[in-house]
Amino acid sequence: MKRLILIGLAALISVNMVGCGNDTIAKINDVKISKDEYNKIASFLYATGYVQEDKNKGINNNILSFIIDNEVAYQDAQRENITVEDKDLNEKYEDLKETLKSNSAYKAKLDEVGVNDDFLKSQVKKDLIVSKYKENFMKNIKINDNEIKTYYDNHKDEFTKEEVRASQILISTLDDNNNVVNQEQKEKLKDKAEDILEKLKNNEDFAILAKEYSDDKNSGKDGGDLGYFSKEDKNIDFTNPVFKLEKDQLSDIIETEYGYHIVKVTDNKSVTKTLEESKEDIKNKILNQKYTQHIDSLYKNGKITIT
Repeated sequence: MKRLILIGLAALISVNMVGCGNDTIAKINDVKISKDEYNKIASFLYATGYVQEDKNKGINNNILSFIIDNEVAYQDAQRENITVEDKDLNEKYEDLKETLKSNSAYKAKLDEVGVNDDFLKSQVKKDLIVSKYKENFMKNIKINDNEIKTYYDNHKDEFTKEEVRASQILISTLDDNNNVVNQEQKEKLKDKAEDILEKLKNNEDFAILAKEYSDDKNSGKDGGDLGYFSKEDKNIDFTNPVFKLEKDQLSDIIETEYGYHIVKVTDNKSVTKTLEESKEDIKNKILNQKYTQHIDSLYKNGKITIT
């Protein structure tokens, strides 16, 4: 079963579900996970893009592993009486609400899977408790320079990544309040993007068209140039098709939550970070490995049943 890394609310809302419904698919010590709860979590993870949707019906082992990891950590944190202050909970919750308010498309996806305010607040609390639990575990672990160098020598491929330099023309489908425009307006905006794409196919200058039409004013003033970026630096709906392009190749229209993108890759390269540049990253990787081993020990010492 592939292990999904436990992550905080800054990147994704934690989904620790406590269940008592019918059709139990797993039991984690005394906590049952129902099929309905699994489906809600799966829909949530697919909506956020953290897990690519599995078209096959049935249980996705990655998602089930994610649920179990979070639950065993949360249960052990409760045994250690780890708590969070109300002020920290409220602050984190309000930060999250502000983030969602500024991204209506993402908020709409969460609404679709039934993620309401009560759900959010309960998950923020659990996430903070698990984060504190993980922090407590890691703070007493010392990583020396020899461990770091050994890891780097044995995993150099992890520190090499592909980057592309690309230019884009964005036709935004968000209004001035960052809300998605209605369907009729979206269709008109898509027609506009298709007209621009046709101009580009007829060899009109990309930079000139970007300056004239792109709703991304930051890159638009530079002829659409986004500079170099890796696949992890931007929205997965954007980078997945972009990284399939060859140098100097023009994309079809790419739709994301921000609108319609037309992209041209202008360069690509491989970048390998040095040992010195990688030290902090390696330290975190080793700490996460040790934490994962700790979670595995909770598996072995607990009673995990998958039905």
